[in-house]
Amino acid sequence: MSYSEQISNDDQQFEFTARISYERFYSENTSWGVYSFNTTDQLPNCQKITAHKDLFGDEHEDTFVGTLTGRMQQLCIGSEYKITATYKDDKKYGPQYVPITVYALAPQTVEDSKIFLKSLIPESVADSLLAVYPNVVNDVADGKLDTIDFSKVKGVREKTWKKIKDKIIDNYLISDIITLLKPLGVTFTMIKNLLSNEPNPGLLKQKIETNPYYLCSMKGFGFKKVDKLALKLKPELLESRERCIAFISYYLAEIGENDGHTWCSVDILKAAVEDSAPECIDVFDGVLENNSFLHQYENRIGLKLYYNLEMKILSIIQERLNKQSPVPIENDKIEAGIAKAEHEQGFSYTDEQKAIIRSILTQSISFVTGKAGTGKSSILRGIIRAYSLANHNISACALSAMAAQRITEATDYPAMTIHRTLGCHGPNKFDYNKDCKLISPVVLMDEASMVNVQIFLAWLEAIGDDTKIIICGDYKQLPPIGFGNIFSDLIHCLPKENINELTKVMRQAEKSGILTDANLIRDNKNPITEVLTSKKLVHGELQDMYYMFRDTRDSLHQLALKMFFSAVESDGVDNVGIAVPRREGCLNSAYELNKDIADVLLKDEKKSISFGEKEFKLGCKVVQTVNDYDRNVFNGEIGYITFIGEDMSGKKPVTYCEVTYQSFGPKVEKDVGLVFDEDNNIVYEKQDKVIRYEGSELADLDMAYALTTHKMQGSSRKTVICVIDNTHYKLLDNCMLYTMLTRAKKRCLLCAEPQAFYKCLNTSNNARSTWLSTIKRKGK
Repeated sequence: MSYSEQISNDDQQFEFTARISYERFYSENTSWGVYSFNTTDQLPNCQKITAHKDLFGDEHEDTFVGTLTGRMQQLCIGSEYKITATYKDDKKYGPQYVPITVYALAPQTVEDSKIFLKSLIPESVADSLLAVYPNVVNDVADGKLDTIDFSKVKGVREKTWKKIKDKIIDNYLISDIITLLKPLGVTFTMIKNLLSNEPNPGLLKQKIETNPYYLCSMKGFGFKKVDKLALKLKPELLESRERCIAFISYYLAEIGENDGHTWCSVDILKAAVEDSAPECIDVFDGVLENNSFLHQYENRIGLKLYYNLEMKILSIIQERLNKQSPVPIENDKIEAGIAKAEHEQGFSYTDEQKAIIRSILTQSISFVTGKAGTGKSSILRGIIRAYSLANHNISACALSAMAAQRITEATDYPAMTIHRTLGCHGPNKFDYNKDCKLISPVVLMDEASMVNVQIFLAWLEAIGDDTKIIICGDYKQLPPIGFGNIFSDLIHCLPKENINELTKVMRQAEKSGILTDANLIRDNKNPITEVLTSKKLVHGELQDMYYMFRDTRDSLHQLALKMFFSAVESDGVDNVGIAVPRREGCLNSAYELNKDIADVLLKDEKKSISFGEKEFKLGCKVVQTVNDYDRNVFNGEIGYITFIGEDMSGKKPVTYCEVTYQSFGPKVEKDVGLVFDEDNNIVYEKQDKVIRYEGSELADLDMAYALTTHKMQGSSRKTVICVIDNTHYKLLDNCMLYTMLTRAKKRCLLCAEPQAFYKCLNTSNNARSTWLSTIKRKGK
């Protein structure tokens, strides 16, 4: 066995001081880098060089040259680092050292500072800066120097100074923080995320050292990991108030974000403390009695932030409830709008629907709800037509792009996501807010059950006092992702006369097995009276609801694929979808089904683009999974990969793809401008939008043949194949199954394990412990 194999197998660690001589590769997205270094420490399999000049012309004797490869912060050429690493003899790339810790050594001399600065600016400019500020690197790293006198330094202006300052912070101060947080497995990328919350690295480091539990307030840092680090840094925190507060804050935030609850009982909270931080139980009562971050009422306790947000929403709505509509509309316009909508739809409204349309048009704020088939989308068309005839603009929106598109399909009126409506340019950063209101006489939110507390409040606060508000949804669908259950709570706590609830199923819907069975499931009733067999069961006068039960997950998987390809042949790929509870992690997840579908649909396609385990072929149907404010593409938008190629404009070729999305916007003709119809309404049309993706940006995409029920909520397909089995156990309830089935417009095929189906029927999961849910409806 060779010496290099010996040390590789033993995983021996080496500590050495090295100066970086060359950056071969570095990715800010993955924090992966490859650097050449020089060191005076003798290391195995490092080439020894006796008289040489480095990149900067400096002479070195008896130095060793090696390669550093792995995850680390971006290193500066010419800078010196204290490195702990293991040796690896890579079969393809040869000998290399894999970093464990890389700590930047602050320059000890002006010459060291010059070496660092020469990697950023010309040598003459570095000399000019050091002549005035000889300790510039250390002073910036210590937070003593924020800006300089540009008149005294030749060649340095604000843009160049910012570049220098940012590099000093990245190289020296952030290096300190990474070393401090190494036990947590913190990467350079995670440090950058921390700095987005606390942009001053010096202050961030001070906060962490003073109270390590400060990290629990940051996304991605769980209590258990932070607790280990905190007790290692400051063992005296074991029984402390700080530790107890950190756990309570973390626990209440966790049950909020994961389960939707904005409070729990004091007994449950105390039991959680006894389980995870038992040493703090003696200070528990004291924390509850003397705190500023909790709200407690009787035996209920939760984060004050959650309570305040819920009560703010209730306050805004209550102020509007008893006011006259700020946008009055004449009776003749109301009746004309109803008549026009009926003509367009080809059927008449029921008496209940007409009464609700009239009621909504006279209220200051209106809530509309009802079960599947009662015509919620249909009455929105009548409302929109009435306002249009009265020359009132409407700002229509929904949480997801698919839900917004469904408004357009149902009403022939343009709609946008809530984020686009508010001019979102970052998490919880909106152009339209409480200080800058939306300019629209009427605003409409559909699929309101999907909207969490924070987004709901942001939308409400952006609405002016002279604007009419309409909020529509089905409170028995899946509750929102995140804390709260705002639409359902408002439906149940506001006075009944302010809630417009549709109760009668439309005649067309009565024939549908999909809607009939879905509404039974909505009420936890079993729609199946037959004996369950492996044979197909078909329900409804329209023969549109199919049940296919299987005992194994693999047989369900194969059945779903078979049904999908069969439906695509008759309906087309855009009109067929698979709905599942889970995104990944099991056989019948969206991820696994999508892979198998793409392998068949695109089997002959050679061009593809990959990131991590994701591979997308040319022509693949994809969905955007996060809001990307910079590129104007939002969660839920569906498109196709229409191009894959290489960009040769940079130093290295970059593989990228283009996704074409369809949006909805005003029709514009050359030399004419906006196009109007015969009733003087703006004509809208589908429009293409092309977004480029490369590298880690592909992480924002998933294939879109199969989607989770949450992702599909608010949208619909002609044919939907629903798949549930017991690996989805935690997600199985009647709200999930009800929402899943009602995504289908013409045909629904449920492929299920019998136990999973009965689990859904016997479980209600729409109720959440929220502050609004505790408010009794007046007169109830």
